[in-house]
Amino acid sequence: MQNKHKLLLAVVVIITFGLILFKSFKTPDLSTGPPTFSPTIHSNVKTAFLEVWKDYKVLHNYGFDVLRSDLSGSTMQAQPVIELGDIFGKNRRYKLDVAEKVMDSGELYVYDLPQDVLRGWFAHELGHIVDYENHSNLGMITYGIRYVLSDQFKREREHEADSIAIRQGFRSDIIAAKKYLLENDFISPAYQDQLRKYYMSISGAVLCPDEPVPVLPKVEI
Repeated sequence: MQNKHKLLLAVVVIITFGLILFKSFKTPDLSTGPPTFSPTIHSNVKTAFLEVWKDYKVLHNYGFDVLRSDLSGSTMQAQPVIELGDIFGKNRRYKLDVAEKVMDSGELYVYDLPQDVLRGWFAHELGHIVDYENHSNLGMITYGIRYVLSDQFKREREHEADSIAIRQGFRSDIIAAKKYLLENDFISPAYQDQLRKYYMSISGAVLCPDEPVPVLPKVEI
C-alpha cells in the first residue's frame, strides 16, 4: 500500500511539473530584478524576506516572485519556473509560495510569526533554491520524483537547505525558527513529528559547520 501511495505521489509530481512547464510556455518570461510580491503579501513577510534575500546574492540574477498561495501540504514552497523551450537548458526564474497560515497550527498567521522565525524560514527556503542550482531543468524533474519517493533523499535535501542557510550567515535565525516550531504547543504534534523526521535538529544547527565539509579523496586499499 505504501508503494502504491508513493507511486501516486510520483505521478502527481510529474503532472505538476508538466503544468508548470505548460503555464511557463504560455507566459512571457519576466526580466530579472528585485523580487516581486503578491499584493496580499503582508508587510511583515515582505520585510523579513528582503532582509534574507539581500544576503543570497547568488540568486540576484534570477527573476523571483513571492506569492500568497493556498497550500495544503506545507507553509512555504520554493519552486523553479522553467520555460518549455529551456527544458534541456538551465534558464529559469523562481517563485516562493507562502500560505496565509502556518500548516496545522489553527489560526496562526504567517505574518504574526516573530521576525527572526520568518527570516529563518525564508533562509531555509532560499537554501533550497541554491541547491536547485546544482541541477539542470530536466534534472529538476528527477529531483522532484526522488523527493516524493525517497525519505532519505528528502531528509538529505532538507538538511542541505538548512546547511546552506547557515553558511549564508543565518544560523541564529534557523535555530530560532526550529525552536519556535518544535517547542510551542500551538504547533500540531503531527507537524512537529515531520520536522523531526526530515529536518536538521536544533543541536545539528548549532554544530553545523559555517563552511562546506571538504570531500576527502577515496583511499584505495
